[in-house]
Amino acid sequence: MPEKWKVSLVAIAAVALLAAATPARAGVPDISKSFYVPEAGPNDEDEAPGILAPHLEGTEATKFFRMCPNNDGGASLFNNSRLKVVVLDSNGNGIGNVAAADICVLFNGGTAAQGFVGGIGADSIIANSAYNFTPLCPDVRCITADRATRPSGVTFITFAGADPNAAGVTRRDPNRKWGHYDSELSVYVLGFKLSGKITTGAAHGTYVLRIKNFDSTGGLLGSHPSDDNVGEWVDPGDFNVIANGIGSSNVFSYWRDFDSDGDVGPSDFNIITAHATHNCDTPIP
Repeated sequence: MPEKWKVSLVAIAAVALLAAATPARAGVPDISKSFYVPEAGPNDEDEAPGILAPHLEGTEATKFFRMCPNNDGGASLFNNSRLKVVVLDSNGNGIGNVAAADICVLFNGGTAAQGFVGGIGADSIIANSAYNFTPLCPDVRCITADRATRPSGVTFITFAGADPNAAGVTRRDPNRKWGHYDSELSVYVLGFKLSGKITTGAAHGTYVLRIKNFDSTGGLLGSHPSDDNVGEWVDPGDFNVIANGIGSSNVFSYWRDFDSDGDVGPSDFNIITAHATHNCDTPIP
């Protein structure tokens, strides 16, 4: 829903001023109290604490935050990798019934060089059909929550897609595909940008959402035809930087360390080998 999320900074500021003027205003998120946390695993503690296997938080969860531009499972966004989003008012009370569509990991859709300017979302995530049309890639601007917030103010954003009727159950969304990565994927609730916590008990600002991508090179420029159809494809360039970079350490190593063990090694090569040549239509639509 790209139009819904073309929110101007002026509009956000106006809502923030309203919240400041009425600090106990019902239904207005307090960004000093609301937050998101990286999670993985099967548990939804908001509904069934202690019944399912314990969920993972922090670095135990973020090691699953890696993406194939085909969103095709395997080593891509697996183990129900997700965010827990907690929406609280100024009194620390949960804000329930915030619609899933109003909770969003926000993308611009492409780079400024490609004409995607002026947005407040991630601007080096590639998720557009203007430069990626063979096969036709979806235009993605908002990765929405799985469902509305519960009375506690808690909901989840399962990256690959989710069954809204079953907590913590992944259901692949074929329209949720993108290429490349960004140093910060911003999370918004009702137009308010949230801070991340590395764990639920940690301080605000201790975590910034990042998702690695097997498509890490190419497709960022605005040149037709040289940049066409490479922004959401695990092409030979993406494969070669891993194959030739084993044991190396540079500014890109973090993004190419897919298993998050601290270096680019044989296991990272094996992971990308399983996804080599994947794009928006391959191996599955």
